Amino acid sequence: MGRDIRNLLNVTEHGRGATPLLLIHGFGCDQTAWSRLLPLLEDAYHLILLDLPGFGCAAPEAFDPARHATPAGYAEDIAELCDALSLRNAVMMGHSIGGTIGMMASIARPHAFDRLCLICSSARYLDDPPDYFGGYTQAQLDGLMQLMEQNYLDWAGTLSRVALGDAATRSREHDLRERFLAVAPEVLRPLAHSIFLGDTRHLLAEVRVPCLILQTARDAIVPLSAAEYLQRHLPCGELVVMEAAGHYPQLTDPETLARALQGRLAVRGH
Repeated sequence: MGRDIRNLLNVTEHGRGATPLLLIHGFGCDQTAWSRLLPLLEDAYHLILLDLPGFGCAAPEAFDPARHATPAGYAEDIAELCDALSLRNAVMMGHSIGGTIGMMASIARPHAFDRLCLICSSARYLDDPPDYFGGYTQAQLDGLMQLMEQNYLDWAGTLSRVALGDAATRSREHDLRERFLAVAPEVLRPLAHSIFLGDTRHLLAEVRVPCLILQTARDAIVPLSAAEYLQRHLPCGELVVMEAAGHYPQLTDPETLARALQGRLAVRGH
């Protein structure tokens, strides 16, 4: 028997709407990161949630250290899931690297999606002057990677504070830090290197699906310049800047995120 990708990725389904909405969580999280947003979407969509291999309650055997050291391996899983669910004219909503993974899956399965929503996503974190500014210099990223190697606990605390930014509270910092620490270092370390030092700008022209780019106004992880780059280089991209802070609006400001989605995720197939 072939493997059941739905069980491997701990797929759960919610909502009462007709339009399928596939939600892909970001770095260091799992499908529970969407829990505050779900009640605001469940009337309009058939919500499909998952845990990427190595995260949350994904089956241990779903994770392959070599294949999942880069976002491309995760995109293969999402493409396989699209086939298993027979997705057509669906919406994909991905946070941060989850958006990039979903975008890559849409290139492989263009008929599965009718609309993509990229929340605080970036094609490249490393600056490439004079034409591209992703928010980080090589020295800054080297320092972040070095901290991750030397002191995983401090790295998790530092990244949670930086990522939350103006939206930080003590409880939110604790929650995000614990989410990072719940993922095995052997999962996060190679993926972090691939994400922060990687470059997916060359893939943007291959995306055939209209994209809604949702960016918080104050995000220390993904600057507005990176979101604007996506808007300019995706064949059909719309940028909406939310009056919100931090890199995790689904955790810190789900109401603002839901309002930004209203009326913008209509699909042709429904």
